[in-house]
Amino acid sequence: MAPTRATRFPLRQRVNSGEILGPNILFAGNIFPKGGHPAYLPAELQLPEAATADEASQMSRSYFGMSLDGTKLFTGVYMGEKPVVNMDVAIAKAAVDVAHALGKPVFAHPQNRTGLETVITAGVDVLAHIIPGEQGYAPEQLARFKAQNTALTPTLSLFAKTIGGPAVGARLAESGVKQLKAFSDNGSVVLFGTDVGFITIYDTSVEYELMHRALSEKQILASLTTNPALYFKAAKKGRVEKGFDADFAVLDGDPMADVSNLAKVAYTIRAGQVIYRKP
Repeated sequence: MAPTRATRFPLRQRVNSGEILGPNILFAGNIFPKGGHPAYLPAELQLPEAATADEASQMSRSYFGMSLDGTKLFTGVYMGEKPVVNMDVAIAKAAVDVAHALGKPVFAHPQNRTGLETVITAGVDVLAHIIPGEQGYAPEQLARFKAQNTALTPTLSLFAKTIGGPAVGARLAESGVKQLKAFSDNGSVVLFGTDVGFITIYDTSVEYELMHRALSEKQILASLTTNPALYFKAAKKGRVEKGFDADFAVLDGDPMADVSNLAKVAYTIRAGQVIYRKP
């Protein structure tokens, strides 16, 4: 959800001013389709729903007017035992057009194949998740991902560890790994993310181990470093090199020997200053 005006920026302002140590914090505003209140969110929670393209444009402009950094569209919404509610393509495209005119990225939660087609047609930048339960992407979809430079943040641990029991989690993980492999083999951009905040799995080793079923150690490392730097045009980030921002992590083990070592962070350094030190 988009933060309220009262809570949106105080933490970021304190970090950026040097009052407290912390990471670079970016915000995105959500847009849901009309009647698309996810089954996993409290019924009393008011969500920003767009019934028309004009409403989506207005919401998107409002978010960027409040200095948010991107937009997330729920092009498919999980409704429990009820059918998925999908966002109309015109509504999604209206939000995308506003964001892209301002040079801002758009993320999407697709949920099903219809939601995925909306992502492609509307020109969304980043798929925030795999499609749970699906076995893969169609060849024509993979071709369009590549042509449109669509990226994927798979969030495999979200589906493997938080939905249903072990058997359901294993099935969702298997389908997610297949989707990730097909996406990566297609030459499209993979970005790292876990959906933490919604989920409470703070140990990133779960995500690394699942991704490693489809990707090499170097590919996973790239999803954390060079891929996002290049994708979001952060020219001085992504590598440890003279003239680059001194933003990096120091690990306790070699991730090329064991990918789970990516989760063993000894120090996190931002702008040359240690902001985290392992206890």
